[in-house]
Amino acid sequence: MIAEEVLYSPISELAKLIKKKKLSPVQLTEEYLSRIETLSPRLNAFVTVTTDLALQQARAAEQEINAGFYRGPLHGIPYAAKDLFAVKGYPTTWGAKPYAQQIIDQDATVIIKLRNAGAVLLGKTAMSELAGGPPTASATGACRTPWDTTRWSGGSSSGSGAAVAAGLCAFALGTETWGSIMTPASFCGVAGLRPTFGRISRAGAMTLSWTMDKVGVLARDAADTATLLSILNGKDDEDPATLNIVFKPSLPKMREHVQSLRVGFVKEEYEKWGEPDVSDAFDEARRVFQQLGIEVQEIQLPDYPYETIAATIISSEEASAFEPLVREGKVSGIIDPDRRGELLGGQCIPAVDYLRCQRLRLQLTRDVVSLFERVDVILGSSTLACAPLIAATMSDIFGGGNTIEALENLVGLPAISIPCGFNRAKLPIGLKIIGRTCAEHDVIAMARIFQAATDWHKKRPRIRK
Repeated sequence: MIAEEVLYSPISELAKLIKKKKLSPVQLTEEYLSRIETLSPRLNAFVTVTTDLALQQARAAEQEINAGFYRGPLHGIPYAAKDLFAVKGYPTTWGAKPYAQQIIDQDATVIIKLRNAGAVLLGKTAMSELAGGPPTASATGACRTPWDTTRWSGGSSSGSGAAVAAGLCAFALGTETWGSIMTPASFCGVAGLRPTFGRISRAGAMTLSWTMDKVGVLARDAADTATLLSILNGKDDEDPATLNIVFKPSLPKMREHVQSLRVGFVKEEYEKWGEPDVSDAFDEARRVFQQLGIEVQEIQLPDYPYETIAATIISSEEASAFEPLVREGKVSGIIDPDRRGELLGGQCIPAVDYLRCQRLRLQLTRDVVSLFERVDVILGSSTLACAPLIAATMSDIFGGGNTIEALENLVGLPAISIPCGFNRAKLPIGLKIIGRTCAEHDVIAMARIFQAATDWHKKRPRIRK
């Protein structure tokens, strides 16, 4: 039997044990599968558990390693994938009842890359239906944060955040169009990396918005996200938006590099839109950086209707992506009435409005480039409030504020969310670090320095019914 603390170990520690043959990939996989069987029903974290495939991949990894063929840091490491990534032979439900029986006869590019790296797929995690909607809008029911199972784990990468936080896998794949990695990372107290738009291939993943969808990861700590990005990034002919830029996880003289960065933050209206405890945790995080010799200055964002622009673009592209669902009369199978309204209403957005928003997007992107001539990274709260109750509506959860989230997703900027404290109800709080295009090394280095000085990322939940 493997100790629970091993199941909560970061990839770096698991990889060392596996490489030295002190930890069996088969035993590790069996322990995670057993934990999934026991705990996942309380959380609604998994949609499909790929038991046979996981054990087959774990046995193959163990045989290769014992034979002296070690593929690298993910060899024998068990993981989970958000259920919008195609896995050949298994359902890909997109979190929605109309697609409950959908099987796509190919693997997504990220699944292929992880298989080639020797990683072990435990299963597919729950998500908000069609990557949007409130806690209850999921074909398998609301997904819960292991810190308090009366509360939401965040969307739309709901199950991925919950699974990592509960120690059901070593890492998980997620996606973000507008907050879908940052939110579950924050609500579940794990590290979530949303790379630059185009860094990781979306081939074989559900499309919500062609110009805003991004693939990312949720993991134990910031260092793990760097390892994963180095394996998953790269040009893919199946996704024309992918970038031919290699990411290298190592950064010589990391502390000196971080101290050379110009760091800004945007003042948020916590009193109006968030929680005082989140504001206090963010202030304390800034003090940690200042104690490390890093000055943090307040900055102002260019003045644009970011949320309106983002909502119009996403609604238009979503309506196009799911036009067959509407045409075939299956939209009634969508749980959330607001989601049904978006799919139907998006069909009516005039092309002139969509194009106007795209032109504004180009203009604001130029202004953001100018902003990053004054700073290298921007700090913020991942969410302005902590995990809400399951019965919460989208307006309750995201009623306003946090304007920068719309900006960074419109421009396709990289960001990482890491834990930076807890509120009075002992729910995790997330710190977000945003960088310029393709500067993941900056945001990850900032996160790693913060985590070297704090231990928030080492806290584990006690899962209650």
